[in-house]
Amino acid sequence: MSVAATPAVARAVAALPPGPALIYDLGVVRTRMVRAHAAAHAAGVELLYAVKAFPLPDAVALAVEHLDGLDVAGPEEQAAALALPSTTVSVTWPGEVDRAALAALAARHRVTVVCETRDQVAAATTVAGVAVAVRLAEGADSRFGVGADELRALAAAGDGRVRALHVHGGPLATSTATLAQRARRAYAAAADAGIALEQLDLGGSLQGFALEHATSGGATLADALRAARAEVPAAVRLLFEPGRLWTEGAGFASGRVLAAREVGGRPARVLELSRLCHLRWSTPRLVAPPPRPGESRATVVLLGATCCEDDVIGDARVPPEHVGALAVGARVIVAGVSGYAVGWNRAFAGVPAARVVTVA
Repeated sequence: MSVAATPAVARAVAALPPGPALIYDLGVVRTRMVRAHAAAHAAGVELLYAVKAFPLPDAVALAVEHLDGLDVAGPEEQAAALALPSTTVSVTWPGEVDRAALAALAARHRVTVVCETRDQVAAATTVAGVAVAVRLAEGADSRFGVGADELRALAAAGDGRVRALHVHGGPLATSTATLAQRARRAYAAAADAGIALEQLDLGGSLQGFALEHATSGGATLADALRAARAEVPAAVRLLFEPGRLWTEGAGFASGRVLAAREVGGRPARVLELSRLCHLRWSTPRLVAPPPRPGESRATVVLLGATCCEDDVIGDARVPPEHVGALAVGARVIVAGVSGYAVGWNRAFAGVPAARVVTVA
């Protein structure tokens, strides 16, 4: 399948100086937010923005404008939220509960603090004006949250203040049944633990759903949200916090070809880009012309520039004549770059951190 850059991204890449770059089309991000929020609103569901999934300030500002709130993690994200307009803020952090930071957030926002230990619950209940949630593990193998058998004890530590659950999204959801089951299990776990549930956050992992037209056998986000809503009483506030959903079709990276050689009898290209430094939690795909009907394809191995054997960006299947266009010095574009790449972006072994560019 051929992959193309948006026109705005292509123009930005043409103007780039040497060096690796991450490029995001915020016009696409905005459109996806508006469409997803409309689907959620129609289903009676709220959408929070997981800041860690795309921490660019301009993207966070779009989320505050077009979504229902934010999910923040560590102290830096919590502090940044203090400067934003009033909204819903969910705080998910495995460390100690910072009472002063929570109180400051609660003075400006509608705050839920997510807890996994009795000490966290006990500390959170001392802060006025915050809702207290327990993080429930999606399954027995999940390291995020506690098992259903621990819920009652943690709720008891909250002296009646624990009235919310937060579920880590877990594996990618691609069917409405998966999301419905996640909702059904969480609501049942709350009931079994004696929690008078007022709020349920079912996490993310929603990028497997189409915003508009689902492929054969797939489902739309609207279908999935309606299925989850049907499993939870209308009086319970139901939330999701997608991450990668926002940058589908919006995230790209670019760098020059540094070296051309063969690996295992196949053409290989070493790029200024690095899978380890610049493309974490992404599925990079080379932007290249589509093959003509009946035309064969050549496979080109794309390699990162660090000295690590694991720094492999991926295989690209291109028309044979396009291999020559991947000459040393040529600038290439890859699609499928998530917003997480911004958070992971770094330098290593002489490879610089990527510059981050946004276009509208």
